[in-house]
Amino acid sequence: MRDTLLDDAEAAQTTLIDRYGRAFSAGEALFREGEPGREAFLLQEGRVRLLKRVRLVERSLTVLRPGELFGETALLDDGPRASTAVALTDGIALAFDPASFRALVEQRSHMALRIIQQLVRRVRDAEDQVELMLLKDTQTKIVSALLKLAGSGAAGVELSISPVDLSARVGLDVDTVKRSVARLREQSYVRIVGERVEIPDVDALRRLYALLGSKEELRGGA
Repeated sequence: MRDTLLDDAEAAQTTLIDRYGRAFSAGEALFREGEPGREAFLLQEGRVRLLKRVRLVERSLTVLRPGELFGETALLDDGPRASTAVALTDGIALAFDPASFRALVEQRSHMALRIIQQLVRRVRDAEDQVELMLLKDTQTKIVSALLKLAGSGAAGVELSISPVDLSARVGLDVDTVKRSVARLREQSYVRIVGERVEIPDVDALRRLYALLGSKEELRGGA
């Protein structure tokens, strides 16, 4: 029975790719900021980075992975794109205009639920990013982002996040993030294994965050 369900799911996935799939290559721009938005994309394979131009400099907003929806404002109107989507790897995305997307969610309720959950997480992430923007100190931003990813636990945790992903969350360039994480590693607050960040003692990192916050308040009051 399980094998039958898996076969059905794979067949349905193949049908979607055959009908709506669009292959892309590493370095390719799927759309650019300012262009009219006529399609939304649901990533199937590969990774895509969203960028936004701020004061003539392109800043990384997020790195997307399979299962994530992007360019979704095109489902509401054909107004200009708010960001640029650039492929980090070769991959495939499903491309939907408003009519085809409406038909998809009507026929596949489980997919509609996944998309709603994803959009809710995206709103929560946006709120976190606003909070990070209010922090002035680079190290405080990095530590705050790591703590949010670690959750409420006190024991050690492993986070599957690359410097590119982390830079997108905190709104800093990748080199700055690497230097900051390297300092945390030297102080034994984190360990780096491939593209994973291990936090051996979350409570210790929380204490560091509190200390950094106190220093920032003192600088602000000076």
